[in-house]
Amino acid sequence: MNLQLSEQQALLRDSLERLFQNESTSARIRAAEPLGYDPALWTELVGFGLPLMRVPEGRGGGGLALIDAVVVAETLGSYLASVPLIECAVASRILADIAPAGHAVLEDIAGGSILTVALHPVEAGVPQLVPAGAIADRVLCSDGATVYLAAVPADRTVPANLGTLPLAAITIDLDNALVLASGPDACAAWQAGIEEWKLLAAANIAAMGRKALEHAAAYASEREAFGRPIGSFQGLAHPLADAVTDVEGAQLLCWRAASEAEPSARAAQISAALWWSTRAASAATIRAMRTFGGYGVSMEYDAQIYFRRARAWSMLLGDPEAELNLLGDCLWGGRTDPVPDIGSSEISFGLGDAAEAYAAEARAFFAAHMTPEMRRFIHETDDGDHPFNTQLAKAGFLYADWPAALGGGDRTPYEMAALNDVYCEFEWPRVPGTVTHMVGKILMHFASEEVKEEVLPGLASGERNVALGYSEPSAGSDIFAAKTRATRDGDDWIIDGQKMFTSQGHLADYVLLIARTDPALPKHAGLTLFLVPVSIPGFEVHEIKTLGGERTNITYYSDMRVPDRYRIGDVNGGTKVLGLALALEQGGGDFFVSALRIMLRHALAWAHAANTQGERPIDRRRVRARLAQCHARLLVADVLDRRCLWGFVSGQGKKYYGPMAKLFASEALVSCSSELVELAAPWSLIQAHTDLGTVELESRKAIQATIYGGTSEVQRSIVAESALGLPRTRS
Repeated sequence: MNLQLSEQQALLRDSLERLFQNESTSARIRAAEPLGYDPALWTELVGFGLPLMRVPEGRGGGGLALIDAVVVAETLGSYLASVPLIECAVASRILADIAPAGHAVLEDIAGGSILTVALHPVEAGVPQLVPAGAIADRVLCSDGATVYLAAVPADRTVPANLGTLPLAAITIDLDNALVLASGPDACAAWQAGIEEWKLLAAANIAAMGRKALEHAAAYASEREAFGRPIGSFQGLAHPLADAVTDVEGAQLLCWRAASEAEPSARAAQISAALWWSTRAASAATIRAMRTFGGYGVSMEYDAQIYFRRARAWSMLLGDPEAELNLLGDCLWGGRTDPVPDIGSSEISFGLGDAAEAYAAEARAFFAAHMTPEMRRFIHETDDGDHPFNTQLAKAGFLYADWPAALGGGDRTPYEMAALNDVYCEFEWPRVPGTVTHMVGKILMHFASEEVKEEVLPGLASGERNVALGYSEPSAGSDIFAAKTRATRDGDDWIIDGQKMFTSQGHLADYVLLIARTDPALPKHAGLTLFLVPVSIPGFEVHEIKTLGGERTNITYYSDMRVPDRYRIGDVNGGTKVLGLALALEQGGGDFFVSALRIMLRHALAWAHAANTQGERPIDRRRVRARLAQCHARLLVADVLDRRCLWGFVSGQGKKYYGPMAKLFASEALVSCSSELVELAAPWSLIQAHTDLGTVELESRKAIQATIYGGTSEVQRSIVAESALGLPRTRS
């Protein structure tokens, strides 16, 4: 996996940014209106050779890869560059692919001539809005059987439009157009070009949304109300956090599509990227305008320009929601449209050959051992307390990234991610293992040798488990407000208190407990961690049933005498241990991505099942489109989570990567579960061990996903502060 631009790509981006900072200023953008074209800036880009950036070097072009073009499109969007670069670059690539005789036209483009592309098939006598048609010299077009090169008529209609883009309503006369090529190959090249335009448009649109949010965040950090920067109010900061999460997901999805080796997956990702970018940028630019208040809708401020440009680009191809139909057709309707070639790309979202090989071993093991009894167990409980866990441990598929000397297999984070995908495929419960896995790593770093020798072998074998004793009735997500007391008594500690939501507390052999050891110190400073054996007298556990059918617990600690050897880290050093513990785990939304994937899998199984009349829901385009919406959200959740993993492994992660991934995935789980339950109603109301029964169950569990592991509100605060630089939103 690699999500870092190459040195050449970074140089290209930085060079364009420097150019646009000087040549695509607010004043220049406004001066280029109402047509939306800056001839001087176009001349600069022609000098860079960018109109021919996707033309092979052997045809006189730059030979850039698709991901390079995406980077260029992002920079164009960030600075609202008033140039027809995307249209000209796409049309030039199509021309170079299908027309060897088009060399003279390519030479003209290299000299500054503008070639654009008609996005829809030409119909005799029917006008269409052509991007850059108001300033282009020629237009590349197709009637579905032949590709033509037509001169743009002098009497073109140039209407005023929302985005002040150089659009023209053109009725293309094919009788007087030059036939470039006919037949399947030519039409495939033209269609691949349209798909490339869609991807570059998506990147362009998403970048507009991201930049609009940056401007809004800067304003919100300076503007004060009631004696505080307005960006410190959660009512403003949290919607901005949602918006930047959606936009960054769109940007990553564009990157993934531009680097996807498998053509059918690339086609699906392009459609998903365009649909999601239009939604994300629309919400982001509206949110940015609202942040500026009345200034946001003032024509003297730039916020409205980002809104108008993003909205206009979003609708150049038509209704953005129509892309969901195409995505559904691509995934489940047999659509196999051609896609652009990616060229050479070092960007990769894959986990690597070693990880895939390890996953194949795990998959074979699961398949060989899965029984009907185990499948019933999966549906009926999330406890995960099953003898199969000890078999997984022996086979090397439980805590596989632990050191071999401590019962693990020294597996890499990428191999562990691939293993988690196998757990998801077989839907095996991960909650207990996830907690024990994390605590085991904490013990490796902070526990005494005596405790390591006592505890770690039992954990590694899958025979013992750990629960977390963090939350308290009056503290919620603020674990530093813990009131559970630990008082020193010789070589022991006397622990008294109560913890809430101690999941697996009824199964655990130990509880990793945070307790207050010095009430005189500030609340963040007087805390200590203990690994409490539940066998010590004074421990009680009481069941709490949840909406999702899961069990969690209230746990009580009454005069528990815990030997000092079970102290984890220094006295009053609990905050330090917790901070370092976070650094040991990549964090993110992988657990919720898996839940989303499982839910969608069962919804698809329902959709593919025929009724007594032989009818299948999946054969209805409306059903495919609604399923496609959930698939697109799954793709966004997945790329955000993969970025989190890459950042952890590479050491280039940012503070907000994990919270952003968790926020999006858990909220997507809620929205998609609602969508799928409604789609299959009324039978989706029935609670049963069926595909729809699983969807119904997951729809209830989804609500909890936005609470467990840190509420969405907590994640939004972190994202707002770290991703957008807003003031602290909580005291």
